Amino acid sequence: MDAQVSALLQMMTAQAEATGAPLMWELPAAEARANAEVSFAAFNQPMPDGVAVADRSIPGPTGDIRLKVFTPGGRGPFPLLVFLHGGGWVIGSPATHARLCAELAGGAGAVVASVDYRLAPEHPAPAALDDCVAAIRWAVANAGELGADGGRFAVGGDSAGANLTAAAMLRLRDEDGPRSRLQLLLYGAYTMDNDLPSVLANGEGKILTRRAMEWFYAHYLSGGASRTDPYVAPIHGDLRGLPPARLIVGTLDPLLDDSRLFAQALKEAGVPATLSMYEDQPHVFLQLSAILDGGKRGVAEACQALREALA
Repeated sequence: MDAQVSALLQMMTAQAEATGAPLMWELPAAEARANAEVSFAAFNQPMPDGVAVADRSIPGPTGDIRLKVFTPGGRGPFPLLVFLHGGGWVIGSPATHARLCAELAGGAGAVVASVDYRLAPEHPAPAALDDCVAAIRWAVANAGELGADGGRFAVGGDSAGANLTAAAMLRLRDEDGPRSRLQLLLYGAYTMDNDLPSVLANGEGKILTRRAMEWFYAHYLSGGASRTDPYVAPIHGDLRGLPPARLIVGTLDPLLDDSRLFAQALKEAGVPATLSMYEDQPHVFLQLSAILDGGKRGVAEACQALREALA
């Protein structure tokens, strides 16, 4: 195993044993969410220089949606990335992903609008997707207010946010919405299958666990949505005509097979798809770029993919 990853996992295990804190799936969702805000704050430091950060609200399906907007240095208008954060549709926020979004903004030379969509179980599927689709539509139509060019936009996300990205591409295609130049899919969940070989092989003690995944799925689907609904599990959809995809995943990730299977399904549907698998990297490794060289390389690849797509 990669020495940096091994040291990280050992540190996390030691901290958990020392504190005796309950595991995430043993907590109410709101408490787990609050804990995540605290724990991820450490991974956001130091923030990259030269990227301005601002908060704003936009209209959504049931009320305002908050955006955290990251603007690179230089003179705009810049291309646009609408970013959908991970966290299993239950935890996470634009704040937990601030460093990653700032790195993408600076490295890709793009305005990044990170969406604070509604979370489960208070708002089960399809609430998150409804918010994300509305935010994408607004950001493209009003890109000038963000210092961006709505004619050059991409959508991306990590983990549950990658799931929402792929599902949003389906919805926007089905509703004749604006077409993204790229879907940036970072270690996403596309199948809702918790028995895939990579889940069984990597589902214990490597940041994301099989138990945690089932807890996330249960909360997200608590409103009655089906695991085979294409807007929930995009691999079950008709993928023809979707934007080109760049998929990035680590080989220690339980969701490794999700990325493999979804990349193959996209290619079979005629969608250009590039899959990059990073040896010995765990879930969320791009968020850990401050401490993992693999994360730095993953961020650099994502930025290069965005620059090429949005040129």
